[in-house]
Amino acid sequence: MKRKEKLLLVLLLAGMLIAFTACGDKGSGDPTSLGGGDSNSITSAAVSVTGPAKGAVPSTTVSGSGHFTTSAVSWSPTHNPFQETTVYTAEVTLTANESYTFTSGFAATINGKTAGISGNTGEEVTLSYTFAPTGAGSEIGIDMIQIPKAGVPGPPYTFMMGQTGVAEPVHSVTLSAFTISAHPVTQEQYEAVMGYNPSYFQGGGNLPDGTEVQGRRPVEQVSWYDAIVFCNKLSMLEGLTPAYSISGSTNPAVWGYVPTSWDPTSPWNDVTIVVGSTGYRLPTEAQWEYACRAGSTELWYTGNTEDAALQAAAWYSVNSGSKTHEVGKKVANAWGLYDMAGNVWEWCWDWYGSSYYSDLSAGGPDPLGALSGTGRVLRGGGWDFAAEYCRSASRYGSISPYDRFIYLGFRVVRP
Repeated sequence: MKRKEKLLLVLLLAGMLIAFTACGDKGSGDPTSLGGGDSNSITSAAVSVTGPAKGAVPSTTVSGSGHFTTSAVSWSPTHNPFQETTVYTAEVTLTANESYTFTSGFAATINGKTAGISGNTGEEVTLSYTFAPTGAGSEIGIDMIQIPKAGVPGPPYTFMMGQTGVAEPVHSVTLSAFTISAHPVTQEQYEAVMGYNPSYFQGGGNLPDGTEVQGRRPVEQVSWYDAIVFCNKLSMLEGLTPAYSISGSTNPAVWGYVPTSWDPTSPWNDVTIVVGSTGYRLPTEAQWEYACRAGSTELWYTGNTEDAALQAAAWYSVNSGSKTHEVGKKVANAWGLYDMAGNVWEWCWDWYGSSYYSDLSAGGPDPLGALSGTGRVLRGGGWDFAAEYCRSASRYGSISPYDRFIYLGFRVVRP
């Protein structure tokens, strides 16, 4: 009877086209190694995965060469993060030709990476390897949008920040290009990085509306300190240079407990941005407003009146039903960003300074906000706040960086 070898591949990929090739290996390129004098011993196999192709249905076709035959791929999708990735379990059975065997030292690679091996009895062996998703977004499915939109004159990029009667003085700001997440960080994205979901709006009497997906609601009850931990952890997961340093370290594991009260002497308040870092971070207040406006100069990026256009773009006190909603359900602004008005307030990097707009440094280039303070800037308004808080220039700064309220969330940027 023919023997079987099972390949179990756990693939964290956006829908993909799979092709496997497996073969024995020795220096001559012969698919069967003559190890130990046994010409029928197979000592190694190489597996290749082609793709991914975003949105494609995974193929059940397998190709391979060597002293075995292959079955079709059996797929078991287990997760579907927002817009970017799907976690699949794929199983392929290799049936060895008669008189061939897999050695006790059998080794394998998948796309040139060493595969995990377990259960090798000589007749069966399980190979596994976890692939990070690829594509335009991040490891956990954060869709990043280039700011400004293509065609905007620059660099440098200049806009008028503030609004008469809302945030004054209105002043010119110069920025470099950056990318920003298309929507606030969701509950499933936060949990994928941090290992828990702190949100109030989940389960019990806080279920999402209709067909809205729970995991795609914005994470909330997140402090400013929590947000910077998330940024560095995500950067480390993706092999990027973490943006934030506390007491000389960019590893949140050595920062100690996240503060839950105000201590002006805490090293968490002396966090710095690592020059030249490539990782995720909170937007500066200037970056946030520039991205929100998307070239507009009106009170809201939908116009100068609280009308149907604003309700179509924002979840706020008149239409939210006193709860958060799945991100991306409202109309995006001109640069493709969702929920810049309403749903949850969004943390920015800056310390809040009521008179900061009058400071000469406020114009940049790439201003970082006041040098010190007791509260960090919040932008965008929220599900339980009036339309005036959703204005593009509205700023809020009386919330301490340790606060975790049911209307506090965030989005991320990268250089």
